[in-house]
Amino acid sequence: MKKKYISAFFIAFLGILSISSHAQDSLNKAHLILKIAPLAMFDIDNTFEFAAEHRLGQSKRWTLSEQVGYGAGVANVWGESNDFGPAREHYRVKVEARRYDKKASNMAGGYLAYELFYKQVNDELNRSVGRECDGGPCAYFENLDYPVSKYVVGATIKVGYQARLRNEDKKKTKFVFDFYVGLGVRRIMIDHKIDGAATQNNSWFGNDGFFPFGGFGYADRAYNIPHGSLGIRFGYLVF
Repeated sequence: MKKKYISAFFIAFLGILSISSHAQDSLNKAHLILKIAPLAMFDIDNTFEFAAEHRLGQSKRWTLSEQVGYGAGVANVWGESNDFGPAREHYRVKVEARRYDKKASNMAGGYLAYELFYKQVNDELNRSVGRECDGGPCAYFENLDYPVSKYVVGATIKVGYQARLRNEDKKKTKFVFDFYVGLGVRRIMIDHKIDGAATQNNSWFGNDGFFPFGGFGYADRAYNIPHGSLGIRFGYLVF
């Protein structure tokens, strides 16, 4: 009986050592990094963006990042005008699955990432719209203020490198630097929220333009474009 108690105690002791060792190993690994994306503030559709990167399950290579941002035309560094007016707002969301080159307990090193992207830009436009234009010159013109939105969805494949910054003693700190480049495709959908009569009776509403009117063009449209991305993020290892 005594031997059984000793055996049980010994097994329990080994179990405690194993759990303790696993817990210590878990504490030594990076699990959550909070980041900011400073270049987004200098985008033509400027946003102030936060991101969180964390492990994907128990994987030692895969992580998942969620990034959200908000911006306003009045804070655009390129100037405030009709294109970047007080009504203009920008929203951006990114979800990224990342696979590191090697088993990285601290989420550092080279990586390949797959990103899903969503952006929405809301604004108000002011235009002079002709009325009763059928069969000849317009009877009169009406000055309209109306809302307009641009929706962008897409996917990007990125390669990058993430590293822990070092202090003056060349020891790793909790501060993180993340750099990436990527290629993808975007689907852009523009919605001028104006009555149908205005678009039918004014031929210039049918003109195609990528850049006039703050990037909204002249008319509703949907199109695909290739997309290149380059960015940096600064982060802090929370635990």
